[in-house]
Amino acid sequence: MIRVFPRRTPLTPDDNLAFVGDPPRDLPPLLPVKISVSFSYDIEEGKRLYWSWKRYYPLIQIGGPAFGDPGEEFVPGRFLKLGTVITSRGCVRSCPFCLVPEREGRRIRTLKITEGYNIQDNNLLACPDSHIKEVFAMLSQQKDRASFSGGLDARLLKPWHVDLLKQARIDQMFFACDSWKGLLDLLRISSMLKDFPRYKKRCYVLVGFMDESPLDAELRCLLVWALGFLPFAMRYKSGSEKAKFDPAWSKFLKTWCRPAATKAHMKAFTQIKEVAL
Repeated sequence: MIRVFPRRTPLTPDDNLAFVGDPPRDLPPLLPVKISVSFSYDIEEGKRLYWSWKRYYPLIQIGGPAFGDPGEEFVPGRFLKLGTVITSRGCVRSCPFCLVPEREGRRIRTLKITEGYNIQDNNLLACPDSHIKEVFAMLSQQKDRASFSGGLDARLLKPWHVDLLKQARIDQMFFACDSWKGLLDLLRISSMLKDFPRYKKRCYVLVGFMDESPLDAELRCLLVWALGFLPFAMRYKSGSEKAKFDPAWSKFLKTWCRPAATKAHMKAFTQIKEVAL
């Protein structure tokens, strides 16, 4: 199967039958084509690509998370780069900014566990204990360090999960602080994860939701840092529209989206605070 994507991300497959954008000059074999659209603001580009590829390939489909696909069994390497795996679908939460419960369901559906090191589950810690242990057993057999880029729910983290994390070879684990209340959840787990260095404890920080200002978002990121986590800011985008350019948000994101920039910012911030005191 030929897979086509509107944009390239770090998780886009890179094999010979995965393409970003229009058909290449040297066309691949005559195979079924699936255009996969992950983000709602890429739907129009996905539709354009449908007709662009339709000129050469009669069997073509368009779908993906942006079109509400619920997600069935996970096939390694098909729509995500090899090494990235999904072992469950759905989420037990009902966050107002997230479409996962509506698209995949509010109950967790466990899938067959396939080989990989980057776990992309929406809420792994909401899975049955036996499934979680099987995922960690699989990770222990991988040559690459484990990454939980799908995120781990701080509200569900328990001491025995931390024991599993300590036994594993961890590259990075992501939590989330999408509201002020989320800081309380990070505070609860900060002592549980004190043996892990900051660079392994990443934290998604949704910013700009409900007209949040860059100043308020900055304060929340500073508090996430103070709790021992490395913030990774993501600006909220509503519906099918891309977030409008705003110089204040652009400056903010340059600081809080890149670890090196965040560390440099915090070093300068600490020096200024010390001089002030």
